Amino acid sequence: MDRIKVVDSLRGFSLFGILMANLLIFQFGMYGKEYTEVYHIEGFSLWLIKGIKIFIEGSFMPIFAFLFGFGLIKLAESLKKRGLGVKRHVFRRGIGLLILGLLHALFFFEGDILTFYGPIVLLLVFLVNRSIKTLVITSVISFILLFGVGMQFPDLINEAVNTMSPDKLTEKQHEYLLQQKEVYSTGTATDLLNFMMQDDPFMGSDALLPLIMLIGLLLFFPVFLTGMIAAKSRFFETGMTVFKKRMLICIPIGLLLNAAGVNFEESELALNAMLIGDFVLSLGYIVLFYYLYHRCTSRLLFNAFEAVGKLSLTNYIMQSVFHSWIYYSRGLGRFGDDDFVLSAGLALLFFVLQVVFSSLYMRFFKYGPLEYMLRAWTYLSWKPYSKRRLV
Repeated sequence: MDRIKVVDSLRGFSLFGILMANLLIFQFGMYGKEYTEVYHIEGFSLWLIKGIKIFIEGSFMPIFAFLFGFGLIKLAESLKKRGLGVKRHVFRRGIGLLILGLLHALFFFEGDILTFYGPIVLLLVFLVNRSIKTLVITSVISFILLFGVGMQFPDLINEAVNTMSPDKLTEKQHEYLLQQKEVYSTGTATDLLNFMMQDDPFMGSDALLPLIMLIGLLLFFPVFLTGMIAAKSRFFETGMTVFKKRMLICIPIGLLLNAAGVNFEESELALNAMLIGDFVLSLGYIVLFYYLYHRCTSRLLFNAFEAVGKLSLTNYIMQSVFHSWIYYSRGLGRFGDDDFVLSAGLALLFFVLQVVFSSLYMRFFKYGPLEYMLRAWTYLSWKPYSKRRLV
C-alpha cells in the first residue's frame, strides 16, 4: 500500500491530541472529567484543562476517524492491485480491531475507541467500492437519521443529557466519583471488578446505552465517510486549492463554538454548539496541517509526527499501558490527583519518547508489532517483518 507522508504525519499529530484528551479520562474518569471541582482542581491546572477542552478534547478524535476512513480506501486500492478480495479483507480488519479494542478496554482504558471503530469498519465494508457520490449521499442520510432519532426519542435524549452530564451532581453521583477515585488509585483488581459491576448512577435507564451507541454511530459515521471521500478525491495529493484555503475559516469558528460550550456549560444551546464546533475545528486542523506541511521548509517536526503515525496502533495502545500504570493502583495511583500540570508534563515527555523510539524502530522494521499482527490477520499471511537483515 503506497503511503502518503503527510497523512502519516497528520496521524502522528492526531495521536498527540488524543493523548492529551485521554489524559482527562485517565486522571478523572469518563464522568469525573466534567466535574473537576470534585477533585479540587484550581489555578493553572484548571486553566490547562479548559484549554484542552477548547482546543483538543473533541476535535482530535474526528481527525483520527477521518484518517481511518482514508486508510480504508487506500487498503482497498492496494487489495485491488494485488487481485485480492476487498470486502473479506476489510471485514477481517474490522473484526481484528474489535477484538483488540475489547482487550484494550478490559485491561487498560475505559475510553477505548477501537471497540467503536471495529463495528463501523464492518458497516463500511459495503461502501469501500462505492463512488464519491454514493458516499456523500450516505453521509447526508446519516445526518438525517441522527435528526430523526432526536425527534423520535426526545425524552430519552433529555434523560441522557440530564443523567450523564447534569448541571449539578446528585448525592449518589458524587459518592460514585469519590468511590471511583479510591478504588482506581488504591484498590485491588477485585475491588475494581466489584466497582465496575455496581449500578452506574450516570447511566439512568437501560434504554439509554443503546440510544447513546446509536447516536455515537450516526455522529461519527459521516466522519469516516468524509475520510473515504478525501482518499477517493486525492485530497492530499492535489495541492492547496482555493477551497482548502477557505476551509481554514473552520478554525476560528470551531474555537468560538467550543469556548462557548466550555464557559456556558449550563446552557443546552452552548453544549450543542460545542458538539458542532468539535467537528468544524477538526476539519480546520486537517487543512492547516496540510498547509503548514507544504509551506514549512524544516521537516524536523513533521518527520517526528510521521514516525509516530506509522506506528499509530502500537503507539495508541502503549499510551494506555503507560498511563494506566501512572494513574491506577497497579502503579503510581495518581487517579484523581489535583496536579494536572504534572500530568500534562508526563504525557508530553512520554510522547517525546514515543517519537524517539518510533524513529529508531522504523529504521529497521517496516511495521509496528500490533500493525504487523493486524496485517497478518487481515491478509491471513505472515510476511517478512524487518526492513533489512540485522547483523
